[in-house]
Amino acid sequence: MAQSTAFEIGIVGAGAWGTTLASLLTSAGCHTIVWAYESDVANDINKSSRNSVYLHDVDLPPGLVATNDFADLSDPNRLIIAVPSPFLAETLEQLAPHVKPGAELVSATKGFVASDLKRPSQLLEDILPGHSIGVLSGPNLSREIIRGLPAISLVASKDDDLVREYQRLLSTARFRVYGGKDVVGTELGGALKNIMAIAAGLADGLELGENALAALITRGLAEMIRLGKVFGADERTFYGVSGLGDLVCTSQSRLSRNHEVGRRLAAGESLDAVLQSSKAVPEGVGTTGHVHEFAFGRGLDLPITAAVHAVLFERAEPANVLRELMTRELKME
Repeated sequence: MAQSTAFEIGIVGAGAWGTTLASLLTSAGCHTIVWAYESDVANDINKSSRNSVYLHDVDLPPGLVATNDFADLSDPNRLIIAVPSPFLAETLEQLAPHVKPGAELVSATKGFVASDLKRPSQLLEDILPGHSIGVLSGPNLSREIIRGLPAISLVASKDDDLVREYQRLLSTARFRVYGGKDVVGTELGGALKNIMAIAAGLADGLELGENALAALITRGLAEMIRLGKVFGADERTFYGVSGLGDLVCTSQSRLSRNHEVGRRLAAGESLDAVLQSSKAVPEGVGTTGHVHEFAFGRGLDLPITAAVHAVLFERAEPANVLRELMTRELKME
């Protein structure tokens, strides 16, 4: 890769979200390099300023540079990790030898890396110790943000300087970035809302109406908070950008991959068919499996998660599962 300009920031992952972040930063005048797993994606970005695989109809800023070589990420002092959680460990292991000492690292991955609900930032700490680490999460539909539509997000870290730095880098007139300290709650909100988005997609596919959607969002939020307390997350985080904000967005949007999974399952497609037809990874599928296993082993009551798990992995009929949710034992709110 021939490039004389020093890169200010690197994006690891050239899916829809990673490419959107790279585009946002480049358009704001930041010298940005994005690493792509697929060499054809990197070549496409460099030669045509397009990512035909993940954002096929979007023109990218011509100053954006892509690479397929981790060695090209040894220059930036800042890295944003935006790869799907199933591939995160392998990616970080290959990336680690090339990360500049002292580089600031931010995870933009929404999911868990194991059934003990290990979070992406924890994996970063394990594989790349000694770095300042933060997380980025919020109601961020890539296709809207890359078109310049207004959106907000949240960067959280124990390192206040990192928070301020990434707020400065990422914020534009159309993309407002808030700061926070609750890394645990921020990551949990971003992961757990994907389960609720699948449930909302099921309800949408069954044409159950707006009341049902409101019910799923309301009780889904309660379920997210219940699990968050187990890990010591701040309850207030779940009422903010990375909790309720992300939950509302993905639960009602047909741009959400997880919502689409629910809709297509409700229409009678198999999970295998849905997953095989999509290049992008719907994080909610794996997250549902991890969270259900964790909750079942500890006697946690997460009924929406259990319902989604039954549809995804137990071949339960969506209509029957949602009916069972509505007829559970009545309780006080």
